[in-house]
Amino acid sequence: MAEKGENQAVSKLFSPIEISGLTIKNRVVMPALILNYPFEGYDIGPEWTRFYHRRAQGGTGMIIVGAVFVDQAGKMDPYQLGADRDEWIPSLSKVAQSIKDGGGVPAIQLNHAGRYSKKKITGVDSVAPSELISRYTKEKPRILTTEEVEDVFQSFADAAVRGKAAGFEAIELLGATGYLISQFLSPLTNHRTDRFGGSEENRWSFAKELITAVKKAIGDDFPLIFRQSSTDNMKGGMDDKDQLRFSKKLEEWGVHLLNVTAGWHDSPIHQIGPSVPHGHYIPYATRIKETVNIPVSCAMRITDPKQAREVIDDGKLDMVTMGRALIADPDWVNKAQAGKDDSIRYCICCCNCFDRAFAKQSVECSINAATDDDTLEPAAVSKRVLVIGAGPAGMEAARVLSKRGHQVTILEKEGRLGGRLPTGARPPHKAEINHLVQFLSHELTEMNVPVVKTVDFETLKDNFDGVVLAAGASEKKIQINGMESVPNYFATQVIDELVTPENPVIVVGAGLVGCETAEFLREKNYDVSIVEIQAKPLPDMGASLRWPLLGRLKKAEINIYTSSSIQEIKDGEAVIQTEEGTVTLKVGSLVFAVGFAAEKRLDETLKGAGVPFCAIGDHKSPRRIRDAIHEGFWAGATWIKELEK
Repeated sequence: MAEKGENQAVSKLFSPIEISGLTIKNRVVMPALILNYPFEGYDIGPEWTRFYHRRAQGGTGMIIVGAVFVDQAGKMDPYQLGADRDEWIPSLSKVAQSIKDGGGVPAIQLNHAGRYSKKKITGVDSVAPSELISRYTKEKPRILTTEEVEDVFQSFADAAVRGKAAGFEAIELLGATGYLISQFLSPLTNHRTDRFGGSEENRWSFAKELITAVKKAIGDDFPLIFRQSSTDNMKGGMDDKDQLRFSKKLEEWGVHLLNVTAGWHDSPIHQIGPSVPHGHYIPYATRIKETVNIPVSCAMRITDPKQAREVIDDGKLDMVTMGRALIADPDWVNKAQAGKDDSIRYCICCCNCFDRAFAKQSVECSINAATDDDTLEPAAVSKRVLVIGAGPAGMEAARVLSKRGHQVTILEKEGRLGGRLPTGARPPHKAEINHLVQFLSHELTEMNVPVVKTVDFETLKDNFDGVVLAAGASEKKIQINGMESVPNYFATQVIDELVTPENPVIVVGAGLVGCETAEFLREKNYDVSIVEIQAKPLPDMGASLRWPLLGRLKKAEINIYTSSSIQEIKDGEAVIQTEEGTVTLKVGSLVFAVGFAAEKRLDETLKGAGVPFCAIGDHKSPRRIRDAIHEGFWAGATWIKELEK
């Protein structure tokens, strides 16, 4: 976290920058994001404009809308905005105007997905420079003819004209992350023999001719941005040295701003999760900045305003590009400029937004339940509300209730805030969860919400008008023959280091908690195995972070026995029944990670007291942080309204 001080507000991060005559009020860029909000035909729903207006209202300097497809074969999502027809212009105009009304500069990102398109979405065969299957789609594209490539240039040019007509003040070309432009640039995916293939110069001619066509259509001075990879992270593709040479060409061809990211969607290298250090790609972008004389921005794993200020003030970058940080807190810029870093709702890098995007679902944030509209109506009548439990569900409910004007008291027998969040932050690469505890604690402190350890349940109805029951859940064990012959613990006891397991350890359960516990122990040099009754590990984890964790477990040589169960523990050995037969493992201790169960006695107590209540979070059903926060928000914004009448 950044230290408070007067220098925060005067940082160059918050100073204007000019891009080919276009003035942007500060150095923060929100990149194109997959929103997948609904629309009918060419008419967008209100979520689109609310989402973009809110980020502009929160202080973001430039907001890039997209990716917007330039022709049907280049579409990638069912609910993706297009610019391939004039019919899109009214909806695009609404989006551009919503950004302007919020005080930001609207830009539009144009894209053709190439071999990343799927026929079930577009209705036509995907196309690409060469006939090579992508591990991202598992589909074989059709090769574009030379004449069709020239048609693609025209599609981009026409789309740029429509974007300009709709009121966007800059055009961005998506030349990164493995889409069509990337596919032409890379020797990995471009095996052509015409003028667009072969040598580096030929492969790059696709981008050159595309840029020429777009500039001819919209004017040489109209701000043109190129979304560039600092490195493809693809073996046999363009590396950072190739991209440095290419960046100089982009400047030569008339690009006004380089918006630098990294990697392709089908890269085998993890690029977006918490195992990637903050600011990891800044040095790559800085080397590009040192190569060119046009402004350079950098994206990915920049969320801390202190780091953002430093890279701008030190001249390492001209701008910073932040997506998830602004989904989590649309007021990030205004808060950072005011020196209120402690009040920022920091992204915890859970990647729920990515998982939903790749699942073709509308954008959602685990820790911000009101992604497109966080307006909270003042309470019609202020009520006295008791929130039982100070985990994420209870804290969020208390925050929203208090913000709306209710008189809130939190009952927490431990006397501390956060519930299981601090435990969840202890395994490798999970420390960012602590940001959520800090944010909610800060908000409740600012609103003077009292936390008590006990209340008199017999006088509950006299003291409170309603109760939010967020008491959490307790860990479970399963019975195993002979388990009493070795020490056995709960996973949270191990992670909180309340116990010292005996080596070797068998973790029972390969869900998220079990696998993270195994990794936690392995880092402490324990010999660890995992036994899971289901056919696959991590069924409760999103795809974006699942494969990296499985990769780390494999690298750490942690064996996972799936479709398996421990039959008995005898003489220091565990007899495990697998699909292939019986396996015997030495065991010093068992660690149980088989789930949680909520204690329901409080529900009966509240019913007997005659006080209206709702159950949320793990007390309702043990699940994820996302469910706790969203249900806490619902309790404070919606459920309570029945009592306000």
